[in-house]
Amino acid sequence: MSERDQAIEQVPSTGPSPHPYPYYALLIGLYQALYAGFALAYGRKHDRLETITPLDLGMLGLATLRISKAISEDEITEVVRQPLVEVAGDDKYPKGRGMRWALGKLVLCPTCTGTWVAALLGYSLHLFPKHTRPFLAIMSASGMAQFSDALLSLVYTDRDRLRQREAQRR
Repeated sequence: MSERDQAIEQVPSTGPSPHPYPYYALLIGLYQALYAGFALAYGRKHDRLETITPLDLGMLGLATLRISKAISEDEITEVVRQPLVEVAGDDKYPKGRGMRWALGKLVLCPTCTGTWVAALLGYSLHLFPKHTRPFLAIMSASGMAQFSDALLSLVYTDRDRLRQREAQRR
């Protein structure tokens, strides 16, 4: 049994749930409120960006990949996760209760974090395109490097397995 499972088992049944659904609802509400604020600010902006080009969309995707992985997994950003995440060996799980636990759960999920990152980058691109595009270019290049590294890792793993099979046949 993992330490996370042991920690959850130690939660008294009469105590608060380890899954703070009201706090999840609050985070969903905050996400929607940020969108409403963006829509209001964007509607009042005079020099609006009317379209997102395929290049913009590609850069948003790659930048989101890189930033969400950086937030959720990179060693250098562990200092950001530390107040919210408990590390026990290879296992990571949220600390505390309530909103702290919900935020810990959010930061541990690259897909969940990516949703917030994509929204904020999209809002920024629409509201401040001149300042956002250079940042997107930098983070997209980093995202391409990360994606390429993952592909190369798969290629090398397959190559090594083929070599092992050939060596076993000899």
